Parts: sequence; C-alpha cells; structure tokens
Amino acid sequence: MSRALVLNASFEALGTVPARRAVVLLLAGKGDCVHASGLVLHAERLEVPVPSVLRLRTFVSVPYRRRVAVSRKAVMARDDHRCQ
Repeated sequence: MSRALVLNASFEALGTVPARRAVVLLLAGKGDCVHASGLVLHAERLEVPVPSVLRLRTFVSVPYRRRVAVSRKAVMARDDHRCQ
C-alpha cells in the first residue's frame, strides 16, 4: 500500500502515515478524507476510499524544536572534541 499525508485541523502538514493507518483514522472518526488515492477497500457492508491526504478533526499542537546555535563550543561537542 501507499502512504498518506496527514494534515492538522488547520491544514498544516504533520507528516505521512501508511495508508492502512490513514484508513483506521478515517474509520475511527478522527480524520476526514481531503483527497482519495483512487483505491477502495471493500468489506462486507462497507466501502472505504483509501485517502492520500487526510485532515485530522482536532488540532494537534506540535512542539517547537529550538535549533542549537552554531558556535565553536557546539561544533566541538557535536564532534566529540576531535578534529576531522
């Protein structure tokens, strides 16, 4: 199977998940299909389009990762105090 792009409730890209996980989120009511891939999963009483883009219904806050400032001390710590 393919992968699906997961968007936040504000349409901000969060990442990708396998198509199977996207279908599970869709069936659990945690997301809405923005764009279908054209594939359809068939069950006895249900047909589910496999989403290629899925928007979550609730907003998920993503923590901001602060970047380490580039300095001689930070580079030496990164390289374990060894010259390359």
